[in-house]
Amino acid sequence: MSEQQNDDDICGYCGKPGADKMALWTGGGMYWPGELVPETRVVHSECEREETKRAHEALSQEQIDAVLRSIR
Repeated sequence: MSEQQNDDDICGYCGKPGADKMALWTGGGMYWPGELVPETRVVHSECEREETKRAHEALSQEQIDAVLRSIR
């Protein structure tokens, strides 16, 4: 690696290089309540998938219903 590291592919969730996609928020995506928003514009697909899953599983059915009603 060169002396000057390229941070363009640092994952906004885990902080490791090799991010392979733009984070949902860059396209105006929605997040579940309590879901972490990545710190950079790019993420690993797997990191984003795991965070979405974690946040969704932490919600009550009432919270899920409220979010879904808000996006009609």
